[in-house]
Amino acid sequence: MNLITSVEGFWALLLCLMLVIFGLEKKYPDSKVFKYIPGMLWLMIAVAACATLHVFDPNADGVIAAQDMMYTTFLPMMLIMFMLTCDVRDLIKLGPRMILSFFCTTIGVLVGLGVAYFLLKSHLPEMGWGSVAAVSGSWIGETINMRAVAAIFGVEGTDFAYAAVMDTVGFTIVLAVAMAIIPRQDKWNKYFKASTEGIDAIAVKINASMESHPEMKDAPSMLDYTKLFAIALTGTAVINWILSMGIMPSILNNTGWRVVLGSLLGIALGLTPLHWSKGATNVANVFLYLSLCVAMSYSDLTTCTDAPWFILLAIIAVAILYVVWLILCKIFHLDAFTASVGFMANFGGTSSAPAIAAAYNTNWIGFGILLGFFGDVVGTWISTAFGYFLQTLG
Repeated sequence: MNLITSVEGFWALLLCLMLVIFGLEKKYPDSKVFKYIPGMLWLMIAVAACATLHVFDPNADGVIAAQDMMYTTFLPMMLIMFMLTCDVRDLIKLGPRMILSFFCTTIGVLVGLGVAYFLLKSHLPEMGWGSVAAVSGSWIGETINMRAVAAIFGVEGTDFAYAAVMDTVGFTIVLAVAMAIIPRQDKWNKYFKASTEGIDAIAVKINASMESHPEMKDAPSMLDYTKLFAIALTGTAVINWILSMGIMPSILNNTGWRVVLGSLLGIALGLTPLHWSKGATNVANVFLYLSLCVAMSYSDLTTCTDAPWFILLAIIAVAILYVVWLILCKIFHLDAFTASVGFMANFGGTSSAPAIAAAYNTNWIGFGILLGFFGDVVGTWISTAFGYFLQTLG
């Protein structure tokens, strides 16, 4: 028996799950339950379990309307809010070596996933390429990129669950390796003939820019959130009006164009004083988690029979990635800090790169923040192109 059939009931279910799971994660941050499986993954598992147990009716008009609302309204709002927080002009301050480091990892990700998919594609379901394309978004940026790429290619339900599985396996491995490199940075720099000379000077410029608006440290007010919703909803209304005119090329469907236009609008607004709007990341994260919930609401856990193949694919891809990455680090003499932060800016973006940067030197956190933003900006575009390539492989 399906208990929930209405729009309100569906959104209430998702928000209550978010409240309970993230509330428990905040209250018990050292619990083994959340140490090995983050709250975000528990949330997706919970929604998939609700779908499997028929807590809501996936065919009810109310549930379908709520799911559609995610793509027509909440998805572009999420992208506008995320991109608004990044001023692309600040990325210039990173310097060429930090950008080079980022792309060394990106190349490794594309080669690793591409080869692994080619080796195992005969064992994967029909939309296996879409799951791999989606996870490439998270491995070249963060979860927001994975969700955007999944929306473009229509990767939902079980196929999105496979992407989440690969993402978890890959992130667990690379985070452990990144932490292991930190105490061995001197040996790394000696072997790769690298130096951190000049990093402090660049860090001063980055930190000065970030500290130029101390008011950003204050908690957002009701007026701040009102402004953010006004910006996001107005931008979304404009995007949907443009799409209703039927003037966009057919190379992308409407969801794809919402991703593109929402991202571009957010980047443009990030060049204005609106960049300093407080609370934008908080608003964007709410929409991101709701988006992940909607993607998993199509799932039936009893159909995830190909999970072992996707886990193997992730392991093979990461192994190849490290080979390519180490070769490029050797060629370009990248020091441990630059190489590691560039790596984690791909895997986890702004949620992991700053933490790794701080482990080397707290004065270098700005590198992690900006390089994470760089991953947010470019990840969707690179992974979308990669997805079309995988689609041609069948």
